[in-house]
Amino acid sequence: MLVSEAGEAKELKRGTTAYEVPLWTAREAGLRLRYPVDGAAFREAVAVLRSLLAPDSVAREGLVAWVRSSMLEEGATEEIVAQLEDLDDLAGPIIETWWARERRETLRRGHEEGRREGYREGRREGRREGHREARYRLECQVAKKFGVDAAVQLLGLIGGLDGRDELDAAAEAIIECDTVAELLARLTN
Repeated sequence: MLVSEAGEAKELKRGTTAYEVPLWTAREAGLRLRYPVDGAAFREAVAVLRSLLAPDSVAREGLVAWVRSSMLEEGATEEIVAQLEDLDDLAGPIIETWWARERRETLRRGHEEGRREGYREGRREGRREGHREARYRLECQVAKKFGVDAAVQLLGLIGGLDGRDELDAAAEAIIECDTVAELLARLTN
């Protein structure tokens, strides 16, 4: 089963401001480093990784390379990334400050995009609902002016109208036409 890093990191959290489960593996510590809940969790993950990985190990070098590439992908400058030469450098204030700022900025951008998408979806749904309501009103007007049989006959045609201009033109046609045949001709042209 494929699990995303972010999803796995969420599973490691227990709903508090810090992790409740002790850090046991380098992978868990790496995930907690990548997705810290706060500065203390970040520092804890660094400490555990420093204790788990030997100073000159390939795993430690690989972890540093992964963190550096992650930072570059997330917009860190070469200047900041250059300051990360070893795992011990993660405990430095510049890297920790950047990491925390980047997390806040990522969350802010995500929330902002979510709000914009919600607004756009709300507008789309509002238009759809408005068009449904307008079609219903047109059907009622046809029924009132020409009878229920005419409304049933034109139901599919009116139901297919979409857009403000089409709906406005149909409303005018209902008012101006004297017969169902005349209305049908106007709506199909």
